Amino acid sequence: MKSFIVLYGPRLPEASNCLLKLSQKLGDLPISGGERAYGTHDFVFNWIKPPQPEPLLELVRRIDECLMGLPTKYAITTESHKTSRVTVEIGKRVMATIFSLIRIQGPSISKALTAIEQVIQEVETTNTFDTVKSSILMGEYDYAFEWDHWPSFEEIHDLLSRLDEKIEPTGALYTLTTKKVYRTEDHIDDYSSDNLMAFL
Repeated sequence: MKSFIVLYGPRLPEASNCLLKLSQKLGDLPISGGERAYGTHDFVFNWIKPPQPEPLLELVRRIDECLMGLPTKYAITTESHKTSRVTVEIGKRVMATIFSLIRIQGPSISKALTAIEQVIQEVETTNTFDTVKSSILMGEYDYAFEWDHWPSFEEIHDLLSRLDEKIEPTGALYTLTTKKVYRTEDHIDDYSSDNLMAFL
C-alpha cells in the first residue's frame, strides 16, 4: 500500500526535499521509504503492510511538522484495496447512507482532525447528525459525518460554521462534499477491532 502526497506551492522543491528527508527517518513505522513522483502525485510513502489508524495518523503528524513553516500545502491519500465503498456496521446502517465528506489540505492535517473531533463533541447533544463509527477515512476523503436524513442548506451551513471556527486556527484548508454512499457488501472488515476504519 502507498500514501500519495500532492503538494500545493509555492516552494514545492523545498517541500519535496523535506519529505524525502522525512522518509529516511521513519524506521519506527511500517514504511519501507518514500520517493519523489511525477504526474498526479508529488511524493509517495510505501507501506510494508496496510496501515492501522495510529501509524497512519503518526505519519500525518510528522508530515505536518516537516512542512510547518513553509507556505506549501499538501493533501494525503492512502490507497486501499476497497476504494469504492464504505465499510460500516451491519444492522445499524441502511444500504444508502448520507455522508458529508471532508478533504483537508495541511499542514496541519493532524490538528484539523483534532478540531473536527471537537465539533463532534459539541453536536453530539443536538442529535442533528451522527458520526460514522470510524470517521477517519483512507482514500479520497479524510473524514466523514453521517446524517440520518438528507440535510438542508441551513444544516450544512451550520456544520460549515462549526468547522470554520475550529479548523481556521490550525492553518489547514478543507472542502466538504455531501452525497449518498451505497454499501455494496454485507460484511465487516475489522482491521483494528475497536477502531474500525471506513474506506472510500
